[in-house]
Amino acid sequence: MVDFHFRTLGAMTALAVLLSGCSVNGSYPDAREPDAAKLRFISGATNATLFFFDADHCDGFTTGTLNNLLLANTKRRANMTVAPPADTEAYLEVKLTPGKEVFALVNTNNGSSVCTSAFNFTPQNNSEYELGFNIIGDQCHTSLKRLQQTNTGAVRSSIPLVEKGLPACAGRNALFRKSANAMPDTPERVALFEQIIADSLTAQMKPDADTVDLKLRAQNLDRLIAERQKQIGFSLPDAYWAEYRQHLNTFTDEATGSKAKALELYKGEYRSRLQRLDTAALKELAPADESQVVTKALEANNVMLQYYYTISKQVRAQSMSDQLARMADLDRRYAVCERYSGCWKN
Repeated sequence: MVDFHFRTLGAMTALAVLLSGCSVNGSYPDAREPDAAKLRFISGATNATLFFFDADHCDGFTTGTLNNLLLANTKRRANMTVAPPADTEAYLEVKLTPGKEVFALVNTNNGSSVCTSAFNFTPQNNSEYELGFNIIGDQCHTSLKRLQQTNTGAVRSSIPLVEKGLPACAGRNALFRKSANAMPDTPERVALFEQIIADSLTAQMKPDADTVDLKLRAQNLDRLIAERQKQIGFSLPDAYWAEYRQHLNTFTDEATGSKAKALELYKGEYRSRLQRLDTAALKELAPADESQVVTKALEANNVMLQYYYTISKQVRAQSMSDQLARMADLDRRYAVCERYSGCWKN
């Protein structure tokens, strides 16, 4: 699940202008491939809308509006095999081109503020998905699940949401802005970068001490593999389980190093933003002593702290996404899904 705080309308004016004028049924053309993926968008939020973008369509497609006081909810349907949850009131369904990555954005506008979140997504052929978007407190919550109909009922498996952006659209419109060029580095500017970034760090950003107990890890992996073997209920070659263990080890290493990676990305992004400022502006963010006004420094650090929270979630989500891809490829190569409905799926 991805959580995003409300943003003021002023901060989202570009989005509102760019995506205005959408009809109740939207402009998105359903994919026509016989093995097209299908996605259901469910939301109880006011004026909830789902948009799709790709390198050829930087202005995006809308899929229709939900919960508008003046319009009836769109009735877009895609004949999905898994029914929506029993208490679902407002939803729409679309068909997606399998194997083609899209940049998806969900948005709500309640009249005084908007809430939005975005993610990249590559649907698989003949697969069904469910995208949920709701408001809880002062946050909007987005979740994506893969659907599967089994003999015992519908199974909903969570998919980590990862936002990688859409670099091909940079500078094409107000939504995909092009970053300003960096100014030349000088010894004075580099020293200011280091001071500003160092002053912004909090205790929670520092990586945990690396105290991996390899014996305990091996025992945990043995337990996980034994449980998996029991769940599957049929024999697989030793080569399969050796690779399975390797993937578990890789995922554990990534999880252990997630804070260090998030901190590295944070520093890189902060430096990139600072490089676009002139030296006078940098000095305002790096007061020489406590007598100087630190308001701008605090504001900048607060913005970057929110970025750190976001990138930390993205690092964890990317790690999970990569693990799903590795495991799904393994099960595909050994034909596990043909014999076990609970196999790994990307």
